[in-house]
Amino acid sequence: MPKVSLENISMRFGDITAVSNIDLVIKDGEYVTILGPSGCGKTTLIKMISGILVPSEGRVLIDGKDVTGLPIEDRDNGYVFQNIALFPHMKVVKNVSYGPRMQGSTKEEGRETADRFLKLVNMLDRLAMFPSELSGGEQQKVAIARAMASGARLLLLDEPLSALDARVRMDLRYEIRRLVKELGITVVHVTHDQDEAMSVSDRIVVMRNGSIVESDSPMKLYRRPNNL
Repeated sequence: MPKVSLENISMRFGDITAVSNIDLVIKDGEYVTILGPSGCGKTTLIKMISGILVPSEGRVLIDGKDVTGLPIEDRDNGYVFQNIALFPHMKVVKNVSYGPRMQGSTKEEGRETADRFLKLVNMLDRLAMFPSELSGGEQQKVAIARAMASGARLLLLDEPLSALDARVRMDLRYEIRRLVKELGITVVHVTHDQDEAMSVSDRIVVMRNGSIVESDSPMKLYRRPNNL
């Protein structure tokens, strides 16, 4: 699984600086949560890691390789959005097998991969259903399975639970952590929810006004913050 390094990353939109001079290393297999209020730059940061945005300055390295200008489809990333993004005209099994099929797998191989990841997220019994027939939590589980089925070595979660109700959010956040730790995947998880960050992270990166304020384990951050 990959190590991610951000070297002096900045992102400007005209006269507005969304992210300023960030240096950050995410270890192989680490679950890192980027925490901060709306407008602090956390979503811009994860979009630069994914390749959706190209930074104005600085470099993005994955396993030591400079991928700053590399298209998103060539980065081996799985991206799960805040707004659930499934193909509405495809059943669950076809949604999850879509990535492997586009990468050249046969129909049978795609189905085997889909079955494997749907089983991991406890959705194998829903494979013949359309997204509209699922609850919000079930749809997001399918979205996560689809991201991983594509062979993602790095999972990027952009506020994936914020559209769900409180009880589903709580259950699903633990389910996601269990799953990625079982698979050894490196995770970058963006959220504004402090409870969520404290519950699932190996390390929390706190952002404010486009910069990193602090980075530490949940327990140290809670008990001995450098910045109140």
